[in-house]
Amino acid sequence: MLRFEKGPKVYLSNETLFDGTVLKADATLSLKDVHGHFKIKTKLSNSTKIDSDSIKLVSESPITLKISSKASNCLIVKLRGFKNEIIYGGGEQFCRLNLKGKRFPIFVQEQGIGRGWNLVSLLASLKGVRGDWYTCYFPQPVFFSSVGYGVVINTNKLVVADFRSKDETIFEVYDEEFELIFLDGQLKDLVRKFHMLFGRSIEVSDWVFGVWIASQGGIEAAQKVIETCESWDIPLTALWCQDWSGKNITKFGRQVYWNWSYDRKDYHDLPEHISRWKEKGVHFLGYINPFLIKGGSLYQEALKNDLLVKNEKNEPYDIVVTTFPAGLIDLTNKDAFEWYKKIIKENMIGIGMSGWMADYGEYLPSDARLKSADGLSYHSAYTVDWARLNYEAVEEANKEVVFFMRAGYLASTRYSPIYWAGDQNVDWSKSDGLASVIPAMLSMGMCGVKLVHFDTGGFTSLLWLKRTPELFMRWAEIGAFSPIMRTHQTNRPSKNLQFDSHPDVLKHFARMSKIHWLLKDYLKQELKKANEENLPLVKHLAMNYPNDPNCHRLIYQYLLGDDVLVAPVIKPHTKNWRVYLPKDGWIHLWTKKRFKGGWIEIDAPIGFPPVFLREDSSLIQDLLIKLRDVL
Repeated sequence: MLRFEKGPKVYLSNETLFDGTVLKADATLSLKDVHGHFKIKTKLSNSTKIDSDSIKLVSESPITLKISSKASNCLIVKLRGFKNEIIYGGGEQFCRLNLKGKRFPIFVQEQGIGRGWNLVSLLASLKGVRGDWYTCYFPQPVFFSSVGYGVVINTNKLVVADFRSKDETIFEVYDEEFELIFLDGQLKDLVRKFHMLFGRSIEVSDWVFGVWIASQGGIEAAQKVIETCESWDIPLTALWCQDWSGKNITKFGRQVYWNWSYDRKDYHDLPEHISRWKEKGVHFLGYINPFLIKGGSLYQEALKNDLLVKNEKNEPYDIVVTTFPAGLIDLTNKDAFEWYKKIIKENMIGIGMSGWMADYGEYLPSDARLKSADGLSYHSAYTVDWARLNYEAVEEANKEVVFFMRAGYLASTRYSPIYWAGDQNVDWSKSDGLASVIPAMLSMGMCGVKLVHFDTGGFTSLLWLKRTPELFMRWAEIGAFSPIMRTHQTNRPSKNLQFDSHPDVLKHFARMSKIHWLLKDYLKQELKKANEENLPLVKHLAMNYPNDPNCHRLIYQYLLGDDVLVAPVIKPHTKNWRVYLPKDGWIHLWTKKRFKGGWIEIDAPIGFPPVFLREDSSLIQDLLIKLRDVL
């Protein structure tokens, strides 16, 4: 239990967690920005302890301290470290879940290409676009300790977290004033309390739990996808056409033309087709981001009305995301904010869209000039306002519409109902491929996200990286046993295998999609429970089994709700898989064999991923009956 005493001091049981030590320091920041990747260097000097009057108690439930010092631009908070503690959190994590022993910045940015020690990462580093283990779209300064406490640094400014010492935790907060929030309990309690502070309930229609298939190229290509799904009995509930506004062929691949009005050529009579498809139960999803391609009609309108982010010369900032310049909407400008909402309401919701990908949000340059902020101080907050803009557009339109995002920060989850894991390589790598979506789902779930998913098949295809049938099929298996099953065609669709490119792949995908659709009622019930309990739908096993040390060490297994345990195969050419089952009763989905816990090795050929149902679940028999015909 946490308790507060004047001083100020915070105790965990009878041991001091925070003794009131906060230092103020002069900080020098250096940021190098390359295509949304930020190389951050910091240097501190003249550190002195602030007086206790600068630390004020705001609330005792949860314990919330307001810390301020106008005499410096960095405040350093020190907490006690504990032997053998595991530190979770930090927002989205792709490579590791235990952060103990690491020091890293919390700053919104691209995840980077490769992120590991392989040839792809080396080549990406030459272009300045290689990520580090911690770089991600959705970082958050929230941390949960296995010894029973959590801490949130409530600020939009840069935070550097330092867990390298066994005996001490240090947070460098590059702000003059912020809140330090303490949470207590086991991991599930900590996650619940964070969801209560920064999350919200999510309600979605049944079709969201169906299959969303990506299509590009226009009306005829979309119709072909529908007909393929009909002939294979694939439960298609959404067509996702990111190029609804037109295509832009670049060196990176096939990209979207960033001018948010439907392409009258390839998507001729789109509103009429959307209406007709919806009558058949197929919803239309589009795409938008906060950029406008330079020279497009909407860019010209934004330029005329002074709605774009500026550079140091007070000119529109030309931001190159991949290979072409674009203007970024200034979300601190109320007129720009309302204008962009109007575009969504009229050009997207107004033509019948049921949702869209709200992409990007990470690229605000640190030296940008905005109407009521500077680029560095507003950088991470930009993603929150981007989520709020989409949310308000939906609320004001009063339609049943969903959108999904990748970028975020503290409080983004109050607005965006769904997140996806971003742009993984089309490979098997743990650093940036298929395997990385599992810790991404787990970490985002801890940090406020109730509904999370990923691009089935991966996205980034460069050089020799191309989808193989086995890779796509294993990815589809994870998609089947996740909240939302959505495909992507990659940035180079013509060079990569798609769901219908090969008869064996299509047969496998059809089967996996049927299984996913048959989980609909279970997913609905578990989402309802997640809303009531303020928890995510995808859970780390340690949340339900906190006293099992093996569960705390797991990275590549997860619970879907409370009753389905999934241990995906994440290596090629594999026919069996080692799985850890916590002490409980478990039924192997495919063979109906019963297990009581511990490490087991199970047959796991393609089409039969390691999935186990909790024996005590009231839903177990219903699930088995529903799945019987496709097992």
